[in-house]
Amino acid sequence: MRLAEFLRTGADRILDEWEAYARNIPSARGLDTEGLRDHAHDMLAAMAAHIEGAPVAAEMIERASGRAARAVIDMQAAQHGAVRLAQGFSITDAVAEFRALRSAVLMLWNDRSGSPDVADEIIRFNEAVDQAVSESLARYSSLRDYQSRLFDALLSSSPDLAFIIEPGGQLIYANAAFAEHVGIPAAKLRGADFYALAATFAPEIEVHVDQVVRSQAVDRGELGFSAGGGRRQVYEYLLVPVLDPQGRSEAVAGTARDVTERKEAEERIRRSANYDHLTELPNRSLFRERLEHEIRHAARSGLTLALLFLDLDGFKAVNDRLGHAAGDQLLQKVARRISACVRGTDTVARLGGDEFTVILADVARPAAIEALCAKMLAEIDKPYALAAGEARVSASIGITLYPGDGASLDELLRKADAAMYRAKNAGRNRYRFFAGVPEAAAH
Repeated sequence: MRLAEFLRTGADRILDEWEAYARNIPSARGLDTEGLRDHAHDMLAAMAAHIEGAPVAAEMIERASGRAARAVIDMQAAQHGAVRLAQGFSITDAVAEFRALRSAVLMLWNDRSGSPDVADEIIRFNEAVDQAVSESLARYSSLRDYQSRLFDALLSSSPDLAFIIEPGGQLIYANAAFAEHVGIPAAKLRGADFYALAATFAPEIEVHVDQVVRSQAVDRGELGFSAGGGRRQVYEYLLVPVLDPQGRSEAVAGTARDVTERKEAEERIRRSANYDHLTELPNRSLFRERLEHEIRHAARSGLTLALLFLDLDGFKAVNDRLGHAAGDQLLQKVARRISACVRGTDTVARLGGDEFTVILADVARPAAIEALCAKMLAEIDKPYALAAGEARVSASIGITLYPGDGASLDELLRKADAAMYRAKNAGRNRYRFFAGVPEAAAH
């Protein structure tokens, strides 16, 4: 049987034998039979046609002169190279397929006695395999280079930092944004120590890269650091493991985006929703949220919670005499004096106008509330040096206690407001408990 005929009629047998070899190729192990054998029948048919074609010398002359049409085997091999690139085959594995095909054919083609031109047929077959390898690799390399150019153009135009590193930290790739960020030309970055370069803007990144290498899972998050001028910068990062055909981590691809401005905008929005723009104290919304939290905490701990409601005495007169700008300046100074009297765990809030509240959590001795209120009144009563002139105000304070005066936020606030009016009616610049001075505080 002639070799060309054998390639056509024995294709299934050849491919069964070839697949047994090909299954040992690392990149082929994840493919099903259809994916592995794709175009294989057509490739054998093209090789058969090549064997039956013009003599080797004549064809070489045609090719050298540029007059030869592109052979079917060239088109089949080029398609093979494109598909194998898309399937993630390495160049080595793509070539190994052709070696396996050559071995399968030569091992199975035993009926050589009937062919007078055995040597020439083998030469033509080997030439067909070599030509297929050449065309497949040419297409593979061309597409890979094209994809690499597209990939580089895409990442180079991105403002995000993009990089690929080996598990040990050596840079394999860095885009233009990364090069500009570290102040080193991209051409000089390959092989550089990524961790040393990233130390100034992502000091914890090595820990995250190691985690990705070990877990082979995507990691995303944020890293913050202090930049020049005391400004804090925040980077949002994404790290993706790159696995070899054996499933081992061979690299880590990553991107990092400067989200500092976005974070600052989010913080401004958060503060405007929860903090008073004039005094920077918690506003009514955040005050209610914290009071609800402290009520639940007091219910669990069994300790007393105190709510102070403050209203300034004489504030309207200052506003009328010195103007609204002076009134705003006065409110800022009052806020600082009240805050200086309490603990860091307490909450001072501005409800609006000249009304303030103070939440005192975990009060072990009710007598401490009276001492605090006396100190607060004395501080508020001191003169204020304002841009428009000197001013003086005092405060009236109403006090409610949880759980004795109420179990809900609204009840505690309403009774504290009522106690504050009692203080005003009693002559101002004083404090009043809603239910009278607690026994423990009278001693």
